[in-house]
Amino acid sequence: MGKARGRDHEGAARELRVKTMSRIRATINSIRARLHHDEIAREVETELRFHIEMRTRANIEAGMTSDEAQRAALQSFGDFRQFKTECCKISRSLPFDSTPLRMGLHITIAALAGAAALWTVNTPHHSLPSLLSQLGFVAVLTCLFVVARRKQKPHRQ
Repeated sequence: MGKARGRDHEGAARELRVKTMSRIRATINSIRARLHHDEIAREVETELRFHIEMRTRANIEAGMTSDEAQRAALQSFGDFRQFKTECCKISRSLPFDSTPLRMGLHITIAALAGAAALWTVNTPHHSLPSLLSQLGFVAVLTCLFVVARRKQKPHRQ
């Protein structure tokens, strides 16, 4: 009985490791897709063209002429640009809900802006340029917070 439980525990631990590594790989791929979007678009296009070619070959084997087979493959595939755009969008999407990360970023920016404001108020100002530079720092952080909040996706209801 003890051995069965040990195997169950090992299997659950292995499954957790596999799921974790899969999510990490998917996250890395998502970041790569965001950074190298042109390269990803070329890869997606190459893959889609390969599938169209395979459909064309299957159509030729089914007895169509090469022109008919090509037209039928493209027609069955649908709007190539739309499909490519959707595939690229999927490759850029994160494998998890990024809302907590965005919230953490917003809280961090707000805390930095608040700390900068406190620093500005409590620091003696010997000259106008030093005061303006500190106020500028607060303004930049505040604008960054506002921009980050505006870019947030609207909540679904």
